[in-house]
Amino acid sequence: MNGYYLHPYFRHPYPQVNTDYFKQSLQAYHTLFDQAKMILNHLLSHPEKMRRLMSSAQENKQDEVDRIIKSTGVPSDVKTTYTPNSVTFILYADADSFENCCTLTMNLVWGLY
Repeated sequence: MNGYYLHPYFRHPYPQVNTDYFKQSLQAYHTLFDQAKMILNHLLSHPEKMRRLMSSAQENKQDEVDRIIKSTGVPSDVKTTYTPNSVTFILYADADSFENCCTLTMNLVWGLY
């Protein structure tokens, strides 16, 4: 220690608030919402794909699950995991100035086991 005691209420000031990155994240999140809606709307309007998605997941056919989700028209990669009770979709977005700014996770229940 340097022998100096700093009063516990003495704090260095935080840098001035800059909303540029936060604004970019908010804008990128709009893209995630649009893509999530694309997946939901497509599956809702194609009951056979819902059945194939569930069957493929129950049979642990990850490649087929991924193919079904890609067929919804969503342009970015979607990480899909599943359990006997649910499916989880994770979507990622980049901002203009930096990568991996945002993540949207949807967990949808499809059974009560």
